[in-house]
Amino acid sequence: MENDTAKNNHELILDTSILAGKIMLQSGAEISRVEDTMERIIRNALNKPDSTEAYTYVTVNGIFAKITGSETSFARIDQRDFDLNKVTKVNQLSRSFAEGDIELTEMQHALQVLEGESASIPRWLKLLCTAGLSGSIMLIFGGDYIDLPATMAAGVIAYMTYLFIWNTLNVPFLSEYAGTLIGGTIGYLLTVSFGENIDLVMVGAVVPLVPGILITNSIRDIMARHYLSGLIRFIEGIFTAGALGAGIATVYYLFII
Repeated sequence: MENDTAKNNHELILDTSILAGKIMLQSGAEISRVEDTMERIIRNALNKPDSTEAYTYVTVNGIFAKITGSETSFARIDQRDFDLNKVTKVNQLSRSFAEGDIELTEMQHALQVLEGESASIPRWLKLLCTAGLSGSIMLIFGGDYIDLPATMAAGVIAYMTYLFIWNTLNVPFLSEYAGTLIGGTIGYLLTVSFGENIDLVMVGAVVPLVPGILITNSIRDIMARHYLSGLIRFIEGIFTAGALGAGIATVYYLFII
């Protein structure tokens, strides 16, 4: 009877830890943060903060967790995005559990609710920020205000195209290529009509899709000695950047060169 109770308790601990790690990894957290959070949850649940009974192993596509004497739990990660608000909420739940403010079952329920939540930032605000980012980058690089409408439109169109292709086909790199191709084309047509500097407008079209967080996380993973995940993310970032460049190069080849 005691063995069954311990087994069920271990399953609850592992399920909760795996769920926390899954949400964090799908939301763009670096590998070291995911592993640290999962191990803290397991150790605090066992009331052994310094225990070596908890083992976790995380890659960009899978999560493993084990407690000595129990079976290994695993979760496959197929979809990854960036929602740092969810990462923050998981960390807050983990700290609350470690401090004894909530029980393990309460934490699991809160994580299940969090997993089902949609993006916390509304679409219109993302598009507004995208327009501001594209326009400001163009001005920072020495552009003129006359190119501001074309740049902002190119950035927004590129981002919307990227989202549409990704949500429709779910094909990596094709969505980035199509985004800069369509956005760059719109930027070119608007610049020809009432703009001046086509090069800076193209920069504004690319900027919203630059994989900055992806490359930053890859470097952090490598520095934390998670070489496999770091290299995978770095290669993904390089291919993404290549797809963005290919989209803009196609615009130049079709309309400018």
